[in-house]
Amino acid sequence: MTDATVHLAAQPRIDTVATGFFDDARRLRSDYAGIAWIGGQPDADTGLMGPEYKRRRVDSRLFLPDTHWYDLDALEDVEVQLSVGLLQIPGTAQGTQGLVGAIADPVVEFYEHPDGGAGVGLCLWVHGDIWSNVGLSYRVTVLCGPDAVREPGADSGEILTDANGASGGDGADAG
Repeated sequence: MTDATVHLAAQPRIDTVATGFFDDARRLRSDYAGIAWIGGQPDADTGLMGPEYKRRRVDSRLFLPDTHWYDLDALEDVEVQLSVGLLQIPGTAQGTQGLVGAIADPVVEFYEHPDGGAGVGLCLWVHGDIWSNVGLSYRVTVLCGPDAVREPGADSGEILTDANGASGGDGADAG
C-alpha cells in the first residue's frame, strides 16, 4: 500500500544490438530510464517539491510504459541491471532543501501482460518511508537474445500521458 502519490515520467527507450565479447553472440540491449516523483511533482517555476512533512509509506510497482513484451521461456540468460538515485529533495519552510525519508532496495521484476496478452513486461518496485516529497531517477538495462522480444514496446511518441502530462499514468500501486 502506498500513502503517497507516484508519478512516472519515462524517457524514450533506447534499443541497440550488442555483440558478446567472448562469444560474438548477438544480444538486444534495451535501456529504460525516467523519473518517479513520489509524493508530488516539482513546481514548474522553482523546481522545488514542496514542504509536505508527513510520514508516508511507499510500496509501489511502477509499470514501465514503453516496456517490450518478452517471451518468459526465452529469458533464461537475461541480464538485468538497475541503478537509481535521489534526484531532488524538497524545499523547507525556510526556503532551503532537506532530505527526509528513504527509498530502500528497489527491484526490477517481470510481470504478466495486464490485458492478458502474450509475454511479460518490466516493473520497477520501490518501497520505503518518506517524510517529504522526493524524486527518484531510474535506469534499467536489459540484455537478452533478440528472439526473446514477443512484442516491441511503445515508442516514446506512443506513450500515453495523463492530464498532468506525466507519462505512464500515475504509477498506481499494483500490490
